[in-house]
Amino acid sequence: VALAIFLAVASTGASMLSLLRRQVRLLEARREETATLLRLSQELARAVSPREGMYRLCQDMTRVVHARSCALLIKGADWQIRSSSASHPAPVSREEAALADAALASGQPVRSSGVGGARLPRGSVAADARLAFVPFPAESPERGVVRFTGVLTPPAVIDELRLLEAFASEASLAVHRARLAEEASRVEALQKADELKTALLSSVSHDLRSPLTAIKAAIDSLRDGSVAWTEDDRGAFLHTIAEQTDRLTTTVSDLLDMSRLEGGATQPHFEPIEASALLAEVALAAKTVTAARPVVVEAPEGLWLRGDYPLLVQALGNLVSNAARYSVAGGRIALTGVRSDGEVRLSVGDAGPGIAPDDLPHIFEKFYRGAMMRHVPGTGLGLAIVKAMVELCNGTVAVESSPAGTVFTISLTASAAPR
Repeated sequence: VALAIFLAVASTGASMLSLLRRQVRLLEARREETATLLRLSQELARAVSPREGMYRLCQDMTRVVHARSCALLIKGADWQIRSSSASHPAPVSREEAALADAALASGQPVRSSGVGGARLPRGSVAADARLAFVPFPAESPERGVVRFTGVLTPPAVIDELRLLEAFASEASLAVHRARLAEEASRVEALQKADELKTALLSSVSHDLRSPLTAIKAAIDSLRDGSVAWTEDDRGAFLHTIAEQTDRLTTTVSDLLDMSRLEGGATQPHFEPIEASALLAEVALAAKTVTAARPVVVEAPEGLWLRGDYPLLVQALGNLVSNAARYSVAGGRIALTGVRSDGEVRLSVGDAGPGIAPDDLPHIFEKFYRGAMMRHVPGTGLGLAIVKAMVELCNGTVAVESSPAGTVFTISLTASAAPR
């Protein structure tokens, strides 16, 4: 009897110990699985953009299961690679598309050794499997799969199928967030385009209509045979046509420049630039608008900066043109270059009357025209174009103004002289 009781107690204890060990292994697996998914979520949270988040997710999934590569495939008219851990992922072949379709239709992972496909058995991946396609969850708003290449070797304590399904769930969320972000960006771009169109129609319509009206009136007058125009009259009409054509050309050029800069069509080419030579060329190019003014260029020899030469010539040229148009008639214009705290500062200064303090915070906004500028024709885009060009050169532009004059300063990265 004692022996029977001992055996019964021992058997019960062994069963309970075995059950406890299984529970411990299950808890370890859940803990490792939770830790793995937590690391994935943290990587996604640290990503600066949804696109980078998908890339990090692919890299992490590849590392966890020791795969050769991982890619997120999205089903549209055909299968497209949304993101991949490989820098140059192989395109989706016809055989892979069939395997991805099978995984998506069945809702279960599908594996292949390279030719044909079969269901991924629950609990393990066959040793000869070189491709695995894990579908996104059925409730996911995205239709896609995770493609693994290479033999998968997940951590020993984690249930393989549960891990792959968790990966697919994280991947579907990452893809969905990326799509929402892209849609939000498109909506924002459309809103900005609509705002720009409204501002354009309200701010530029007068600048487009006025020169066209003047040109049309001058041409109609010249074509009127009932009036005997003198040579002076004809010369005045031709001068009006030329002047208003130049005004119209400037308006259209400003609009095209702003459109190219905002649309990303202008890509800067960085090179070492000597400040004195740059300012001298700007002064020479602006001769037509500064003919009645003294223009002084002051910059030490050997002062080099880094930027895009044509962009800086145009930006500085716009500032010189503004100085000639809005400052005191016949006043001095100074172009200077100095080094300061690892930067090169290029300045364009005039002799007054300055900018109203209320206008200074808005001076670089598109289509903004201050109180002192409304008596001179213009689009209000010149300084916005200057700011965009300088920022393309990784620089900044600032303004200081008083009744004694206005100084615009462009700060750029200093550079060593080319060898």
